[in-house]
Amino acid sequence: MVSVSRLFAALAAAVLLTAAPAGAAVRVRIDLAAQRLEAVTPQGETVNWKISSGRPGYETPSGTYSVMRMEADHHSDEYDQAPMPYAIFFSPRGLAIHGSYERGLGRPLSHGCVRLAVPNARQLFDWVEKHGATIEITGGARRAAGRQEAERQEGGRQAAERPRMTRRPRPVYEEPSFGFSMESYSPF
Repeated sequence: MVSVSRLFAALAAAVLLTAAPAGAAVRVRIDLAAQRLEAVTPQGETVNWKISSGRPGYETPSGTYSVMRMEADHHSDEYDQAPMPYAIFFSPRGLAIHGSYERGLGRPLSHGCVRLAVPNARQLFDWVEKHGATIEITGGARRAAGRQEAERQEGGRQAAERPRMTRRPRPVYEEPSFGFSMESYSPF
């Protein structure tokens, strides 16, 4: 009986020693105003990527979250089976950080999820699968919308300073006349 309890104690100690220390999770910080995600591994490796968060009416909520579940090959039940590769779900509302094949990252476009380029989502998924994660979302949608409006106005000023390109008018196509009309033509 003593040998069984020693074996159990040794196994328990091995499991505890190989488990990641408390707080050794990937730190994911999402800045909605800047439309950026920064992730830092327990070893200090850091990445900083463009994202697209929730557009007006579907804002991504601010707060601190933990990972609820992960799916490498998820498809949205709510939005016509849209692909959500490398999904890291963080909200009971079904919101996730996931890959996107769409262009236009760097501005709010989603229905509340946080979109990344697929290779970046794969790397983040691998890190979170290995170490776990804490997810912190800051910088409300109002600031992001205000920043975008300022960029839009600035873009308008820059466009006004550039000379406008004009198009040549397209030639108008006229049907050739063969001396008869198709309306009067009959093969019989």
